Amino acid sequence: MDVGTGKRADTPGAHGVPEAYERILVALDGSEAAEKVLPYVQVLAGRFGSTVILLRAVPPPDASLASTAAAPLVPSIPAPAYDLTAIMEAEVEQAAQYLRAVAERLEAAGVRVQVEQPEGRPAEAIIERARALHIGLIAMTTHGRSGLARAVLGSVADEVVRRSTCPVLLMRSVQQEQ
Repeated sequence: MDVGTGKRADTPGAHGVPEAYERILVALDGSEAAEKVLPYVQVLAGRFGSTVILLRAVPPPDASLASTAAAPLVPSIPAPAYDLTAIMEAEVEQAAQYLRAVAERLEAAGVRVQVEQPEGRPAEAIIERARALHIGLIAMTTHGRSGLARAVLGSVADEVVRRSTCPVLLMRSVQQEQ
């Protein structure tokens, strides 16, 4: 039972597909690791006739500025001047090209695809778009960071799992050694 709507999760939606799988949001970051979830999503979409929404968040300008401003660590060397507008435009265009390429591959396999390219921190953008689009399932890959890297960089997957109001399918990007 879906607490928010009072409907059973397997109740057919508008296309005769269980609402839980009518729209699947796939969070991507442009890496091969993030794409490891795509074969699983393709199977689900094929089985349930789902629409797959590919999402790649573009960090806001202040996040890009912070990462480039931290580069010069020697105080006597001035930080280079950056044209933030050009950097952001290039990043937006690169993300759009990437999403189009992934969408074309899925469409060639018979999957209905939409793309989303919101500006914002990845976890926040994923959560916000999932709510706004009434997503039934979020699919993403973990990058397997731990220790200091996870403490410094955070975990998008952890935040999405904690804050999401819909199920989240997580795929490990690397296999554990046995």
